[in-house]
Amino acid sequence: MKPFRISLFLFLLAATCPPAMPADVTASALQTLSVTSEDSWLVTISALLTERYNAKGTLVLNWNRPRPSAAPADADLELIDAPSELAPQLLLGVLATTADGTRTRYTLVLRAELWRIGAALRIPAAAGMPLLSEDIESRRYDALRERDVLMLEEGSELDFARAVPAGRLLTSRDVLRRPLVRRGQSIDVVASDGSLTVSLRAIALHDAARGDPVRVRNPDSKREFTANVTGLSVAAIRF
Repeated sequence: MKPFRISLFLFLLAATCPPAMPADVTASALQTLSVTSEDSWLVTISALLTERYNAKGTLVLNWNRPRPSAAPADADLELIDAPSELAPQLLLGVLATTADGTRTRYTLVLRAELWRIGAALRIPAAAGMPLLSEDIESRRYDALRERDVLMLEEGSELDFARAVPAGRLLTSRDVLRRPLVRRGQSIDVVASDGSLTVSLRAIALHDAARGDPVRVRNPDSKREFTANVTGLSVAAIRF
């Protein structure tokens, strides 16, 4: 059985194509750091702030001003006042509730560090070179003070946008997403509707990275349509 939409797609654009090539994947997974504190207030507030800001990495807090001497060591803490974003110094409002129900508000001034794992180059890189996992090494950094450091995720496909010396942490300005489809290139386009799949060859009209929409042209009918890049020289349409 062939649904009407696939039949129409075949009528306008049909052609055959060879199997898709696998995508070229380079990756460096973000690692979790383990940092502990013996101060129960700092541990609890760190957890509250991590959840509030959805902080990626390990948030470490220290007292910028000593903890209030009257503050009970054992209390349930509620964050009632906090800045709009994490910063190296935080002014917080915290409500502490003790076991007997006593509720006291405290104003706290804390120092904050958000530790992540960044990527530093083992060797110099030139513009246009691919970022390869074997060319980088892990290094801890404080994301609240080095805000432009690149967070590499599993499956990152990046090329260098400029020359980068060895030993430096990579920043977002150093790289760009690698185009998996190039302008003027003949690519595979796969159209699917449920279990039915057809494929054809088309010409890409511009560069596009994985997940990006790409405008393509059927070389026979000259008709243009938009697909989404799914791999190296491969795009897809789903009905």
